[in-house]
Amino acid sequence: MNRKLITILLTLTLILSAFAVPQPAYAMGESSFMAAGWGTTFYITKDGTLWGFGKNDQDLLGAGSGDYLSEPVKLLGDVKSVAVNRYAVLAIKRDGTLWYWGRLPGMSKTSEPEKLLDGVAMASLDSYNNQNILLCKTDGTLYLNSGKGFEQISHPDKVKFVALSDYNKFFINEKDELWGWCTNKNGADASLGVGHTGVVSEPVKIMEGVQYVAGDSGNTMMICKDSTLWMCGSGNKGKFYNGAGEMEGPVLSPIKIMDNVLHAATYNSYFFAVKRDNTLWAWGNNDNNSLGKNHISAPVKWADKVASITIGYQHKAVAKTDNTIWTAGRKDGVYLATQNSQNELRQTAINLIDSPAPWALAEVREAEYRKLVPVSMQSEYTKIVTRSEFCTLAVTCVEQTKKMTVEQYLISVGKTVPESSPFQDIGQLSERARKDIMAAYELGIVEGTSAVTFDPAKPITREQAAKMLTAAAAAMNQQTNAAVPAFADGDQIAGWAKPYIGYVFNANVMSGVGENRFDPRGGYQRQQAYLTMLRLYKNITGEI
Repeated sequence: MNRKLITILLTLTLILSAFAVPQPAYAMGESSFMAAGWGTTFYITKDGTLWGFGKNDQDLLGAGSGDYLSEPVKLLGDVKSVAVNRYAVLAIKRDGTLWYWGRLPGMSKTSEPEKLLDGVAMASLDSYNNQNILLCKTDGTLYLNSGKGFEQISHPDKVKFVALSDYNKFFINEKDELWGWCTNKNGADASLGVGHTGVVSEPVKIMEGVQYVAGDSGNTMMICKDSTLWMCGSGNKGKFYNGAGEMEGPVLSPIKIMDNVLHAATYNSYFFAVKRDNTLWAWGNNDNNSLGKNHISAPVKWADKVASITIGYQHKAVAKTDNTIWTAGRKDGVYLATQNSQNELRQTAINLIDSPAPWALAEVREAEYRKLVPVSMQSEYTKIVTRSEFCTLAVTCVEQTKKMTVEQYLISVGKTVPESSPFQDIGQLSERARKDIMAAYELGIVEGTSAVTFDPAKPITREQAAKMLTAAAAAMNQQTNAAVPAFADGDQIAGWAKPYIGYVFNANVMSGVGENRFDPRGGYQRQQAYLTMLRLYKNITGEI
């Protein structure tokens, strides 16, 4: 075989391998980029450094460092997620290795990080006394450590999200089904959400269409893909807020509480929800009278510009939309607290690691793993995606779906990337961006804003995203005819957009924003673009 032929074959092999979807498929999920413990606060900055401060009676902040550390200390590098409870810390590094320090059942106590496992996607640490670890690995398998080593929990589908709350164990699989079971030999309580309090020793399906779950010892909060918040459990002292007012608990099966929720958290019957407008709402126990009275019967607004929240023992850590961290509550876990309790939110740190919102986390990470998101775009997840960026995403989706370069795909459909561009405003873009715009233009995925302009930096709206996603599907020979659903804000949808919204909605690529609204002229964030490209990819390839 001559050298030229060998070179051609090697080149073809590299091209094909570059677009092969990894097997097995990646099960997605992370613990958190911040964690609140028993008087401790931990967070990860953009450079991957894990920091912590607060009460150090368990040596979680370093041996011999004193009982209380008021200033954050560096604990570990190259970290992507952290979980903490009273006695231990879990950290997952960027290479997928799981580390711990502190005291866990069946393990020696250590104040120095020790490696536990490889290939871990997400790990949850029980915040109560059982000290269990529930995790999913990068191949989608599920494991539980209850002090006897890691034992695999059998499940027919790949797992992408895990959560622990006292005796209850929860996970979400790649079908967006919430499953759970209870290790209490005396039976479950209402917070498991299975409709009874009998023994549940094996995982059972609880709900469908779930993207996030969080719980405490008596209550569970679930966020569905349509951004509705559901809850079950005992409520606070027997009183359960049902979305309209309080009722007598317990509630054995999940009921809908509110719409437009991005994130939720609970501890000790104190409930928090972050809504789509990034307002933070609280109700329930109100420990330390943080909001002025002992009990809050219905949600009240607590803060603005909030991305997510985590709750420790009598203190809270809040991540804001500007990647800053704020803490409030009891002194131990609050940065430079001015009093023993009832400290109001105060800025604690800046440069929090850039991460997708909790509701988008699993699908965004999977999209990144499947190479649907270029590395250069794996940041600024809440930024409104631009026309140029969306072209790159669409072209990348074509390449990964068809397992060939966009140039090869254009040739296969009788087209080529134009040698020259009619657009006079893309000359300063990178070569990659110019090529993607022209490839998307040639495939009919996008049009210019005039005969000679493209407006590459212009942010896109939700209805424009629907059109581009539908056009990308059509470019890959998909049937896209569909009627638009009857949205409550249907009169705000442009006539040209309705057929495209019909396709993406019926194909489960895009959904509404809650309250039967589509919000056609609302901005379309990068993280939303990433997860919808993943759904389009799966819709066409048939992969789960």
